Amino acid sequence: MKGYLYAFASAGRWSAVVTISPEVDLAFWLDAEFRRTVEEMASGCGGEGTGKRQYGKAEERQNGEAATWPGGGREGRLTDGAEAGRSGLADVVLLLDEPLPLGIAFAAAERFAAKARRVRGEARAARLLRACARGAELGGGLRGTVDLFRIFGREGTARRVRRYTAVRWDRASGMREAARKLAAAVCEAADALGGRALLRGEAHALLGVPARRSAAFVDAALQLAALLGRLRLGSAVAGWRRRRCRRCGSGEAHMRRTPCLACGRFCAYCEACLMLGRSRECALLVSGIPAGGASGRLRPADGLPPVPVRLARRGLSPAQSAAAEAALSWLESPDDGGSRAFLIWAVTGAGKTEMMFPLIESVLARGGNVLIATPRRDVVLELEPRIRRAFPGRTVAALHGASREKWTKADITIATTHQTIRFEAGFDLVVIDELDAFPYHNNPMLQYAAEKSLAPGGRRVLLTATPPAELRRAAIRGRLPHARVPVRHHGHPLPVPEELRIPPVRELIRRNAVPDRLKQAVLASLSRGAQLFVFVPRIADTGPVASLLRGVCPPGTAIGHTSSRDERRTETVQRFRNRELRLLVTTTILERGVTIPRSDVFVLDADSPLFDEASLEQMAGRAGRSKEDPHGRVYFCAPHATRAQRAAIRRIREMNAIAAAGGHIRMEAPPGEVRAGGLRR
Repeated sequence: MKGYLYAFASAGRWSAVVTISPEVDLAFWLDAEFRRTVEEMASGCGGEGTGKRQYGKAEERQNGEAATWPGGGREGRLTDGAEAGRSGLADVVLLLDEPLPLGIAFAAAERFAAKARRVRGEARAARLLRACARGAELGGGLRGTVDLFRIFGREGTARRVRRYTAVRWDRASGMREAARKLAAAVCEAADALGGRALLRGEAHALLGVPARRSAAFVDAALQLAALLGRLRLGSAVAGWRRRRCRRCGSGEAHMRRTPCLACGRFCAYCEACLMLGRSRECALLVSGIPAGGASGRLRPADGLPPVPVRLARRGLSPAQSAAAEAALSWLESPDDGGSRAFLIWAVTGAGKTEMMFPLIESVLARGGNVLIATPRRDVVLELEPRIRRAFPGRTVAALHGASREKWTKADITIATTHQTIRFEAGFDLVVIDELDAFPYHNNPMLQYAAEKSLAPGGRRVLLTATPPAELRRAAIRGRLPHARVPVRHHGHPLPVPEELRIPPVRELIRRNAVPDRLKQAVLASLSRGAQLFVFVPRIADTGPVASLLRGVCPPGTAIGHTSSRDERRTETVQRFRNRELRLLVTTTILERGVTIPRSDVFVLDADSPLFDEASLEQMAGRAGRSKEDPHGRVYFCAPHATRAQRAAIRRIREMNAIAAAGGHIRMEAPPGEVRAGGLRR
């Protein structure tokens, strides 16, 4: 995409701006009637209109780094139409005659801003703008366009601009009617895009292009919204010497350069977030400013019922209530510079989602909105109906790769962590579920996106049963506020895995044989009415292992297999939930977020390097989750023990001991049943 670069003088000061709709900027700076009309109408709809105009130095702090928004020169803030009306019109506008690739245009505007104080007179401004445009094109190649300017002044061209603008947008009406239509579109765009960061094509789809409006009209509305401080426009990949994706935060290491049809040059694009659309140097990124526009937009919690009353409504266990109360106290306390994150460290099956309900309720009651981000689509699909049941009067959107709700604006948004890339400063509470899981864990892009989605003054809650080592240390040493829940909601201890010594999976497939110990354990689980999770480390082994187990299971036993490459994974998992499948062979894709009331777990090749301590704990946590069957069985099946297996078993026993010491459970023995090898439980 290309944009027009121009400089304007107002009250003797020069600024440079990039526009995607030059007639809007000319009318805004040179025509008092147009300016007054759009400011009056836009000030009375959606939000408070706070934010940065698309001119000015406009540096915002995000994640401790300075990010320069489009424009340059001086900083302005718009709070209402009256203040805007007091802002002076431009004395003169110098508009480059031909558009420039968007990345070059924004880089040139930034370079102009650094030197604008020394500019005096139109001739010097033109020379500086020309030099900045050429300097921003590192490889050269601008063919004379920077020498051609159109000069507009209020005295000679206001009437011409008015005619041009009116004809362009509505041939049958005058300037005021055209301004009204644009102002209404600005209000709609500001409301729809608030808290989002979308590429131009995504913003167009959200605003009804081409079904309801033309692309040119929507571009004009976006440009006017930026001038009024209701949106921010910039190149998706920004930077002069070191490029950086403004959508996902990735740096030069993730930039690739290819010939670009949109701008006619070798253009950098971000490879890291390519799956969500191509973020290019010449692509426009539209960033919405959330309603309220500033920190502290949540109302105080003084008017809410007492905390014990709110917790009692949710029917939480004593351990859950203690954790939720600690988190609520942190959430509703004034932000005095303390930690903006809170860790809930709870064992698998402890009911972390239910502990979130009082926190979500608090934010919604005080006028805020909530994002629940989880690494996997399966978890989104499981959480959605539970959240809808818990908050029947609220709008809920579930976002994942195949979602049809990607543009839905909701009180509660449940999304995969990849979908958070499309948000910016949009949520007062961001809940990161299973933060130690792939692909979120150790992924700077997704961590940046989750942090970016938090509104100024917002808070983050981190949920996990297996926090990474650095978070555990921070919590234990008091640097991270946290609550620890060592017991499940039903009050029974976690099932402790049993180790079965069997040959590797590949050897079993080669022999086409199942060892007696594994066969006895599988048959015992089936005979007690359980459904079986069978985890294997390699996707290629899921089908062969399923075929192998069919040979030892009773006739008619429904067996399936799935993995991340299974196009029908959602359907297969749903069949397992519905008990249409008794045994499911899978990979770690189902180690989290899937609850089966009566289930046993078999981890084959438990000694695989792909199974670390956290994943083994999570897989073991699929068993014993329901009150009706709290003593599910877990087997680590491998030729020998590993450090990860022993650490997982030790951690599970430690949590049981902590829960017993706190009076949350009795260390009772499960009902006596014959297990594999003749052992009793």
